[in-house]
Amino acid sequence: MADPTEETVDPAPPSERTEYELKVEIDEAQRNLEQNLGELKDALGEMVDVKAHIENAIDEGKEQVVEAAVRAGKGVVELFGEARRWARENPLLVTGIGIALFAGVAFAARRRLRAAD
Repeated sequence: MADPTEETVDPAPPSERTEYELKVEIDEAQRNLEQNLGELKDALGEMVDVKAHIENAIDEGKEQVVEAAVRAGKGVVELFGEARRWARENPLLVTGIGIALFAGVAFAARRRLRAAD
């Protein structure tokens, strides 16, 4: 006995498309369209996820740069403070270095002036 849910195809001349054939073709096109739409939604969802991941990575990178800049700023301030403290603890040595630098610059300038004559 034939299954009542199955539809049978009426024999028709090959040049004419029957209503049933058109219905089958429309149903197939609709299934294909729904499948393509599902694939498109999946692809779009993945693209949105990638965009969100990229934005998160950029935000994390910005935070790391800011933290590094703050640490570097603190490091410079600490280094400057340490140099000042060292200079206060060793005033004679700093004075000697200053006199040596001044004498070196004066000697170089005098030599350059003599070479220009």
